[in-house]
Amino acid sequence: MSNLTQMFNEGVIWMNENKLEQALGRFLELEANPDVSPLCHYFIARISNMIGEPEEAYDLYYKAFEAMPNLTSKIFGQDHPNFNYVFPGRREEKENKVCTLCGQEGVPRWTYSLADTGHLNSNFNPVRMWNYCEACHHMYAAEFPEKLFIHNTAPRQANPHYFSYYSTILANLRSTGYAIGMTLFEVGLGASECMLAAREIGYIPFGIDVIERHVEDAVNKYGLDAETADFIEFETDQKWDVVIMGDVIEHVSDPLAALKKAESLLTDDGAVWISTPTFESAYSLVVGHDDPMRKQQFHLNYFSRESLYMLLDQVGLVPVDYQISAHYNGSMEVVAIKASRF
Repeated sequence: MSNLTQMFNEGVIWMNENKLEQALGRFLELEANPDVSPLCHYFIARISNMIGEPEEAYDLYYKAFEAMPNLTSKIFGQDHPNFNYVFPGRREEKENKVCTLCGQEGVPRWTYSLADTGHLNSNFNPVRMWNYCEACHHMYAAEFPEKLFIHNTAPRQANPHYFSYYSTILANLRSTGYAIGMTLFEVGLGASECMLAAREIGYIPFGIDVIERHVEDAVNKYGLDAETADFIEFETDQKWDVVIMGDVIEHVSDPLAALKKAESLLTDDGAVWISTPTFESAYSLVVGHDDPMRKQQFHLNYFSRESLYMLLDQVGLVPVDYQISAHYNGSMEVVAIKASRF
């Protein structure tokens, strides 16, 4: 092993041991060497984010990718999902200067390389900055592609583990009296686990999804009633006793419109069930910068309990139950009913 490689690897070890000052000094020392300069930019960016300098991190991550488009093959092992990722050049994305909930201007809080975790879609830029809105205690992506739902077209197999999970959720809605009726509307089908569980225990389920393959599987493989549609643009006169929004609102550019739509689809004595990551979760507070939800390329919003409850209040919904998700680490599950029931 060369002395240069040994020095660089020591810096990585120090960073992983949270000896940030030591690691930063080492990477700055090596940054002028063209053999490792882009890699140093990458790790200095990571440290900059950790010490509260997200804008510096943003610039350095792009500097690294532009200097060495295949740098992930130098950083990660061959079993990493992004080992073969090659930066195709920076794509134009929609800039989001103001909060997606209240319209107030936020401040940069975090910046991450999306290549660190999960399979990075080449249609996305590899860097994500999160802005924090002090007015409504909410995080939102500073930039994102105009067409977000271009992923996940490959077949997905339903996971039987989730059948009892959804059965428990629906049983809780009935036992508490939050939603007695047996019609169910699901936004975002995924692999149809919720719809399948609901049908088995007696619900009449219907669902929509923007990803056509999910709908095809629901209809053709399982005989479920589903349509390909955008939730906010979906039009119907029908009402449902239960509206399921599992891991949906973090994906939409207008969460207020999405919750208004959900409220409009509810029967007077119905309930909406919402699952979404929260940056204030016990899990996120423990793992910090290792929380994979901070590096989710398809998420535009990152809620707190406060920001979600604020939205619910604005659309005439009242939260009546809060649970820590048994499905996803760092997610909250909230049941809300119409304010008119009080």
